[in-house]
Amino acid sequence: MAAPRIGIVAIAAFALASAASLLPAPAAAQEATPTAPAEPVPLFQAACLTGAVRLNKSIAEASSFALLPAAAQRALGAATVTTRGEAEKLPAPAAAQVPNTIYRIAGGQLYLMPPTADPSHTPIGDSCIVLWHALSDDDYFAARKLVLPNEESVPLTARPTASAVGASVAVSARDSVRLTAAAYGGWVVLRSSSLTESKAPGAQ
Repeated sequence: MAAPRIGIVAIAAFALASAASLLPAPAAAQEATPTAPAEPVPLFQAACLTGAVRLNKSIAEASSFALLPAAAQRALGAATVTTRGEAEKLPAPAAAQVPNTIYRIAGGQLYLMPPTADPSHTPIGDSCIVLWHALSDDDYFAARKLVLPNEESVPLTARPTASAVGASVAVSARDSVRLTAAAYGGWVVLRSSSLTESKAPGAQ
C-alpha cells in the first residue's frame, strides 16, 4: 500500500515548469497557504505533517538526486530502515529509487522532497522527506525529539543509538504514519511514510 499522500498539498501551490523554474499557483491558494519555513524541523512539520506550505522562486529551486553529496544520498537510504546496523550496511539508493521532485530551500543545504503525485511503490518516492546538512549534533537531536518526544521515559538500554556521525535511526508511529529520523555522515533526514510500506531493497 502506498504512503499517505501527505506533502503533495504542500507543493500544490507551485509546480515545476522546467528543471530550473517554479510557477505560482492561483492567488487564492497562495494567500491561504503559509510560506515554507527555511528551518528543517518546522519545514518538515509544515510540509509533511500539516501538508500545506507555499514555495516561490526566492525560497525554492529545483535540484536532483544526482546533485546531492554521497553522504546525503546514504542518509536517504538510512531513513528507509529501522536499525543502525541496517543503516550502516545499506548503500545509497539508486536514482530510480528516488523519483521525488527535490526542492533546494533558501539556497543552502536544506531539501524538501514531497512524495510523487502517484504511488511510486518505492520507500522514498512514497514518502515526504526533509533532508539537510547538520550544523551541529543539535540538528539530529531536534529531529529525533520530533520522532521520539517521550524518549526520556524509555530505558537507556532500549533507546536507539543517537549520533549525527556514522549512521543513526529512530522510528515511531502515529496513527497510520511512520516517522523516521536518520543521520549519516553529518546529514539528517526526517521522513513521513506509511506504516504498510514495503522495505527498502537490501533491508532485512
